[in-house]
Amino acid sequence: MRPRLAALSLLLAVTLPALPRTALAQGLVARLPGLGPTAFTFTNTSLLRYRGSNFDLNVHDDRFGSFTERLDIAATAAPWRLYLRVDGFSPFGHDRSCTEDEVSLCYLRSNYRPGSYDNLGTSLPERLSLRYQRGDITFELGDFYQVFGRGLSLAFRKVDPIGLDTTLRGGRLEIDRGRLTARGFAGLSNPQNLDPISLSIFDDPRDLLAGGSVSARVGPDEDIEISGHAVHTSFDALTDQQRQDDIDIAGWRVELPSLLDGGLTLYGEMNILRRASRLGRASQDDSLPVSRTTNGRGIYLAAQLTRGRFTVLAEWKDYTHYLLAPTEASNSAPRDVARVYSAAPSLERDDQRIFTNANTRGGRLRVDYNVAPSPWIFTLNSVMYGWAETADSLGNELDPWDPSHGLITSHTYFAVRRRSRPVARPTTVTSSVGDPSAPVRGAAANPAATGAASAGGVVPAAAGIGGASVTRVARGDFNLVASVGYRREFYAGSDQMSGALPPQWQAGDVKHESVQADFDIALPVGANDSIELRVDHRFERNYTAEALTGFNWDQLVTGSRGGVSLSWSHGLPLVVSASLRWDNTTRPIGQRGLGDDSFGVVGAGVPLLPVLFPSAEVRWNFTLSNFVRIFGGMTPGGRVCSGGVCRDVPLFQGAIAELVLRL
Repeated sequence: MRPRLAALSLLLAVTLPALPRTALAQGLVARLPGLGPTAFTFTNTSLLRYRGSNFDLNVHDDRFGSFTERLDIAATAAPWRLYLRVDGFSPFGHDRSCTEDEVSLCYLRSNYRPGSYDNLGTSLPERLSLRYQRGDITFELGDFYQVFGRGLSLAFRKVDPIGLDTTLRGGRLEIDRGRLTARGFAGLSNPQNLDPISLSIFDDPRDLLAGGSVSARVGPDEDIEISGHAVHTSFDALTDQQRQDDIDIAGWRVELPSLLDGGLTLYGEMNILRRASRLGRASQDDSLPVSRTTNGRGIYLAAQLTRGRFTVLAEWKDYTHYLLAPTEASNSAPRDVARVYSAAPSLERDDQRIFTNANTRGGRLRVDYNVAPSPWIFTLNSVMYGWAETADSLGNELDPWDPSHGLITSHTYFAVRRRSRPVARPTTVTSSVGDPSAPVRGAAANPAATGAASAGGVVPAAAGIGGASVTRVARGDFNLVASVGYRREFYAGSDQMSGALPPQWQAGDVKHESVQADFDIALPVGANDSIELRVDHRFERNYTAEALTGFNWDQLVTGSRGGVSLSWSHGLPLVVSASLRWDNTTRPIGQRGLGDDSFGVVGAGVPLLPVLFPSAEVRWNFTLSNFVRIFGGMTPGGRVCSGGVCRDVPLFQGAIAELVLRL
């Protein structure tokens, strides 16, 4: 680690625990010439990792350690706020014996921001921003987040579950004059250079974005909002693919949040996308004409009605050839999720593995029944949509409901939830108990904010990694959420493509099928102790080499994924979690038993992936904002989705120690 960054981190580690708690909670305040009272806050995050084998064919990224340091500094003197984030990463003990033909396999390297130069020739901090906010005007210069509407046209925000933190580096201006608000921005995309899951270092792309929106609030109570927006993106050329894309999006949205005395909420958004692609020589020479132009649309509608004990939510999506990202052969399969700059609602639970959210059409209906005045709520949720990944000879995605090549996904589940009484005491991180439509479950569930992303594997919140916690409930009370459901992906018609490999798909043939259930209960066990038990399991079958037809229970139960975890909290300071997950869906049939090399085999040839993944974590909060945690064990890999954006991550085995100090 660079000496100055290490020295500053050491200073914080030594001095912070000794400071009064009032200073730790409120930061430091100093009176500066020309600014007056200025509040300073410091957050130092130190991560020490050891990673064992990730069971892939690359032996050069196994059995090594790494140290990650991140220092966040903010200074606020109204109307100004200055923010700085300095990052450092150093692997050690890693294999560097790659030959000339294996250079890409030895990807582990140190990185310091500032200190390391990107492909723009700059050595700036990972995050640097200056904000001015007074009255109607907000102006930001440097790194900032920006979201339009529900994220269909633009969504620059942190996506912790899949390890993404992408900002725009440039400037934004917002003028809010009561009933009228105008926003404008321009800048280069700035993903964080260290991928916290793979630990790869990436240079910043030269993707230029600019756009704006104008919204008006009408009605006597200003409760109707109408907005129009436009976004232009010029992507950096994909030199290895000889492709460069420019995208223009224009759209509008309307929101009516309080009709029928607050009982009805309506939201609608429609976007039109135009993609201009330059291929071959045209990707390097702007004087040549555009090679191909394609169009798409992104439509999202939602209505929620509350009447008595019933709440009904209906949603509709129509995303046809709609993706704000540079692509390769298809407009729905980007190769780099850090360069997906929109996040359209998927209508699915985040624990579901989806293949594409860019070329899909369908809807969702959810009905909640509140057994008032009791704390019980019952939910019935059903989703059905069509999607397609097949492209025609020009590279255009086929219609999501294409009768020959489209697929249909249906997912229906029933959930029951019991709410506990509020707890009038400070809490640690709250678990996912709450919304039965999006519980974090299964081997592909979202990792927690910092832990799973740091670990490099898929860790459900139940494992406690990244912020082990127990939902706090009042004495004599308890929280509960449970659900059971059935999900199916099947072909809408026959695959008549020329040269298609047998078997040709027939209508109804199964691509994926699962029966899933989960259970989560949190309750006090003493005056100052709480426990939380989470169990989830699913049986599933997936297409491998032969067509799957009909419903076959014997085939379905051969594949299973799930887990169980138990978390104990002693007051505010201490949380201990233990978890065991299982996943045999990556094993060939015949080697799926829990006793068949349960923890995998690494050796000559293709590694045999584990089927059991034990782990444990201890977290100690020595103040409200400062903590240390230690995690050890294994977590399964798989596809992780959030906001309609998915990425595939490797499994993880090893240990993590994290120290967070805030002043």
